[in-house]
Amino acid sequence: MRGANKAKAAAETAARRKRFDRVRLLNEELDHLMSDATARTASVTNKASFLAVSGGVLITAGTAQLWESAPGYGVASLALSCLALGFAAIALRPGKRPGIEARRLVDRHLDCDHSVAQVEVELVRDKETVLTAIEHDIASRGRWVWAGFGVLAAAALSLAAVFSFELLGG
Repeated sequence: MRGANKAKAAAETAARRKRFDRVRLLNEELDHLMSDATARTASVTNKASFLAVSGGVLITAGTAQLWESAPGYGVASLALSCLALGFAAIALRPGKRPGIEARRLVDRHLDCDHSVAQVEVELVRDKETVLTAIEHDIASRGRWVWAGFGVLAAAALSLAAVFSFELLGG
């Protein structure tokens, strides 16, 4: 009977160890994913900044002179450039940046009687929640940037048309 209990205890210990190893692996992988998400956030922000500057350049070009031929194209270019600038502003908007709150983390785990394995499991779950929120935010901002670039392309085409009409006397 004692041998059976020892075997059962050894099996439970081995199972706990395997779970703890999986949690550690997940924790490390979530750290890598968090780094990747940070890089993607910076990329979307850089693209939105470029979009804002490009929209401003087209607005400046669109208002540089009074259009005699095809003024509708000039107005369309100006409106589309302003819309692209608005999309960039939405993509760059400040927002709540999700993250694990230090105070909450310390309050929850400093004086508790959880084992390291239990704390690490909770940390992995917290990281997953934060990472999911960041991914949704990146996707949302990315959609605004893509829409802005589409509108910016239409504004550039409209501005090219009005310049052509002005130069060629269309």
